[in-house]
Amino acid sequence: MKRFFTLIICFLSLTTFAQDTIPVQEAVFGTKKRTKNMNTVYHRSSLHNILIFHDDQKYSDEILETYKNRPQSEKFNDHTLASDIIKVKGAKYLKSKKINKYVNNNDIANALVAKWFNRNEATGYCDMELIYRRGLEGATTEEIETAGYTKRGKSLLMDMGTDLIGNTYVLAHDIVYIDKGERNEKVAGGFKAFGEIMKAVGEVAAQVTGEQAYADLGSATDDLSKLTADVVDDFEGFRVKIKTHLYRLDWKDADNDFFFENYYMDAESYDAAKLEAWKKANYTLTYVGSQEVVSAQTVLKNKWDLKALIKIVLYRALDESVVKLQRNYEEFKIKEPIYEVADSLGLVYAKIGLKEGVSKNSKYEVLERVETKEGDSKYRKVGMLKPVDDLIWDNRYMALEDGQPNAELGYTTFKVTQGKDLYPGLLIREVKF
Repeated sequence: MKRFFTLIICFLSLTTFAQDTIPVQEAVFGTKKRTKNMNTVYHRSSLHNILIFHDDQKYSDEILETYKNRPQSEKFNDHTLASDIIKVKGAKYLKSKKINKYVNNNDIANALVAKWFNRNEATGYCDMELIYRRGLEGATTEEIETAGYTKRGKSLLMDMGTDLIGNTYVLAHDIVYIDKGERNEKVAGGFKAFGEIMKAVGEVAAQVTGEQAYADLGSATDDLSKLTADVVDDFEGFRVKIKTHLYRLDWKDADNDFFFENYYMDAESYDAAKLEAWKKANYTLTYVGSQEVVSAQTVLKNKWDLKALIKIVLYRALDESVVKLQRNYEEFKIKEPIYEVADSLGLVYAKIGLKEGVSKNSKYEVLERVETKEGDSKYRKVGMLKPVDDLIWDNRYMALEDGQPNAELGYTTFKVTQGKDLYPGLLIREVKF
């Protein structure tokens, strides 16, 4: 990869592009410390999402339209490909082995790698723009300044970018509408069965007591069963269940050099053999795990139409599925920078909330990035945090418009339970509780 260190890096003037920025302690407002114009030192994972689309289910068109227009998470890099829908029939989840076959037999892994290098399918030409830009996102101000003056600095930013390729994931979302009619039939059936039991009891009671009125027991319950469907329809609204499957791109450090030696070329280094070699490229995806989410009953304070309700239910359920995957699979957890610190109060603030699964029971470790003697980066734990119960930001989709409590906070307040001298820019990551 050394041959590419001489590439003209024209992006140094764009150091504020696509970056999360935090303070370089410019001032102290009372007890709060806030930073400014300093790059957040953390590497975000890159995501490609796939929808398993049941095109014959109720509300299928609405689900598809809503899914396509969903907002992308700002906590991940968008690595979306053109192939992002699997069409199926029926109201049952697609079997895992069929999903595995799809993701590994449709060149998805190859396409993910090609996107990293902005590879042109027709010419085979590549460039380092995306890799460099995402390397910048995880660099410190000092590292960016160094990159402008030294070959090592430039290579460091390139290395940061190529290191992120191994943090590329695919999420396959299997979304199934929970048919209210099926549920209501079961509920109605329960009422009817109960009514039949009460009717039998009433007939026995009438014989024993001589009171004919007992024979009418169960009639009201039987009548209720006929009304159940309409009642439950009005009460419960739109609901879905989602099973999300997580895959990771198989990419090792050695793959960097292999790609450059066998596939990488541009207009000035055209090589027909490399263009032909790419046809045999066989990158793969590894299955990590799956999680299921059933959307909660959504009762809106304001009056929304069905289309708006579908958006809220679907977006929140998708967010919840990602949160569950993060909690159960360490490699997929996000790191979020501390935004502000209030030393004297023992508080810190971070821009995450209910959307990321923060609850009163959550626990977070505070991480500081350090460099090893070998020049690699690692994270060391320097503290622990716990959310303040009534100061958890409700940043779920449409929470503000629906007038939810704490939707206007803008961040969540955390109590420092371990550690001292914490500062903005340190990273926090949820731990199991």
